[in-house]
Amino acid sequence: MTVTFVMALTACAPPASLQIDKPYAAAPAGPAVDWHDRQATTGAQHTPIFSNSLEDSLIDTKITYDLPALVDLALHANPETRVSWEEAKAAAARLERNRSAWYPTLTAMAFGQYFKTSFPITGGPLVSNGYSSFGSLDLAWTLFDFGRREALVEAGAQRLSAANFTFNRKHQEIAYRVATSFFVYQAALAKVTAARQTLEAASAGSASVQAKLDKGLATRPDLLLAIQEQAKASYDLQDARSSVIQAHADLTASLGISPTYSLQMIDLNKLPLPGGLVQSVEKIVDQALEQHPDLMARLAELRAREAEVKKARAEFWPKFSLGGKIGNQYWGNVHTNSPINENYSASNVVGTAMLTMEWTLFDGFERSNAVHEAEARKEASKAQLEALRLEIMRDIWKAYADTKTTLEKREFALALLKAAEESYAATTESYTQGFSTVIELLSAQKDLARARYTEIDSRATLLRSAATLVYAAGEQNRGDFNTDSETFSQRLP
Repeated sequence: MTVTFVMALTACAPPASLQIDKPYAAAPAGPAVDWHDRQATTGAQHTPIFSNSLEDSLIDTKITYDLPALVDLALHANPETRVSWEEAKAAAARLERNRSAWYPTLTAMAFGQYFKTSFPITGGPLVSNGYSSFGSLDLAWTLFDFGRREALVEAGAQRLSAANFTFNRKHQEIAYRVATSFFVYQAALAKVTAARQTLEAASAGSASVQAKLDKGLATRPDLLLAIQEQAKASYDLQDARSSVIQAHADLTASLGISPTYSLQMIDLNKLPLPGGLVQSVEKIVDQALEQHPDLMARLAELRAREAEVKKARAEFWPKFSLGGKIGNQYWGNVHTNSPINENYSASNVVGTAMLTMEWTLFDGFERSNAVHEAEARKEASKAQLEALRLEIMRDIWKAYADTKTTLEKREFALALLKAAEESYAATTESYTQGFSTVIELLSAQKDLARARYTEIDSRATLLRSAATLVYAAGEQNRGDFNTDSETFSQRLP
């Protein structure tokens, strides 16, 4: 009876201080750094787990944040950037795994056993017992496979490019979300100021009516109308303040920080506004079709699927491989019940080398169907690329038209505000002199309040429309979301 003990040796990872390869070299350098083609990094970077201490290290409550500073904060704090970064790193590591198919594999193997055997012979069984061990190095190397490995590496390289372009687009997406949330938040703050001004005007109007009533120049219904307008102005002020809370929560969500942080930010009136569109929509579309990250990622995916078609077709051909083994076989303390009845030990070097051809002749049409599947996926990717191209063109045309419209509406909003201010001032003076009624005064107050809100909305809408146009065009510069782009001309007041 033989009792066998088998020991499996596995490859051990090198210590952290010994960096053998750089699988992340082709991935972005960090979660807040745009990817650039052919970039080189000094090694894999460690991303700490997001925590309050990380937030505290990124946020400075003593400075006043403008839009580019907020975008930079979001790119460092928002977990979505790190998700996209890690996915790009994973794609880079997959590419290196695919390239490993070009190298031979070397495996170490060893086992030991105690044995006891019995063979029936004349005069009684021949019994042997003792110990034996075997250790070897096994080499396996694919020499030629008709393009399987080239296709595999090409598909991995294209998917790495797609991951890197997706990483860049994620930066643009976060920058766009921060910009739009910032504009909404600043507009909400401006509306609080406007509501406070309306309340002050309503309070002054009520006081003026009360003074006239005391002199017998106004009626009590006039005073009640003024008090009613004052109460409505107070309600509008509280409503505007509640909108600020919601807008602040949305902004911090876009930044990727806790809503408990209160940041100092520049005022809406200090934000530069685009004065006009200096590029035609056709030129913007042409540029977008050349550089848009989503389009580039989809194109890379198409090329990856073309490589998969090549690999599927290469499976019809044979593979040539080189194999070899060298080792040592040892027997120790072997005892037999032979007439000489002696113990002995022996050691022997063994080795083999072979050239192998492997060719699957029939597999139930599995390879044929694999080719059909790969070709279908390639054609689907072509259709997706064309659909995305049309979607990008549609988004740019729509954003361009919206921006052009908001530029015109901005001019009308400024004119409306100026006219409402002059009308309110004239009506107030006229009411004081006794030439206007309280109804006319309250109407002028309402018109001025609406004009203020309209001016604030026109400014915020123009900024959002401009940012949407930049985002739809796939601009590479994150600062473009501050409308400081060659797409736009000088600023409006």
